[in-house]
Amino acid sequence: MSGPVISLGGSIFSKIDEKYLLEFLERIKRVDGYALVVGGGPMARDEISKLRKIGAKEYYLDMMGIQATRLNATLVSLALGNLMEVPRSIDEAVRQMKLYERVIMGGTEPGHTTDAVSLLLAEALSRDTVVNVTNVDYLYDRDPKLKGAKKIEKISYSSAVEMITSEKRGAGANFPLDILSLNIARRSNIRIKIVSFRSPKNVFNAINNRKFDGTTVL
Repeated sequence: MSGPVISLGGSIFSKIDEKYLLEFLERIKRVDGYALVVGGGPMARDEISKLRKIGAKEYYLDMMGIQATRLNATLVSLALGNLMEVPRSIDEAVRQMKLYERVIMGGTEPGHTTDAVSLLLAEALSRDTVVNVTNVDYLYDRDPKLKGAKKIEKISYSSAVEMITSEKRGAGANFPLDILSLNIARRSNIRIKIVSFRSPKNVFNAINNRKFDGTTVL
C-alpha cells in the first residue's frame, strides 16, 4: 500500500453526521490497505469539558482526549472487521502496517493532535500525502462566516502558518490544522489535502489521487 495517510476528523462522529461516518466506512472497505488516524470529536470535547470544570491540569485533559481518539479508532477498526489492537505509538503503527498493510490509530501523547500524528505517521511510512477529512470544505482567507470570505485551493506551508497566527483571524479559528502539523509537513514535503466528509465521493477522489474540491497545502 502506497496511498496517503488519512486523518479522519473527530467531528464525523457527531450524531448529526453519523450517515457520513457509515458511508466512509463502507467505502474505505474497498481500498486495498489504508492508514487511518482518528480524532476524538464530541466525546473528547464533552469529557475534557467535565475535567476542566473540576480543575484538572491541561496534561490530563490531553490524556482524556487521547483516550477518546483511541475509543473512536477501536470503533472504526471493529466496524471494518479488524481485530488488531489500536497502536499507541507511531512505531507500533509502522509495525502493524508492515504486517497487515492497514492500520487504524488515535492519539499518541499529550501535545500532539491527531492531525500531527497523521503527519508523523506519513513521515514514518514515507508517504507524500495526508488527506485531512474534516468538517470544512476548504481553507478560507478569513473566518468563512464573514461576508466576502474566499476559498483557497492551494496554499504554501508558510502562508498557512501565517493564517493560523494572524490576529485578524484569531488563533486557529475555523482552521483544521495546527502549527505543529504544518511544520512536520514542511520539513518532509508532505502534501496535505483538506476535504469535507460531507461529500464522500469527493473524499475518495482525494484519497485516490483524482481531481477533488478542497484545499491543498504544499
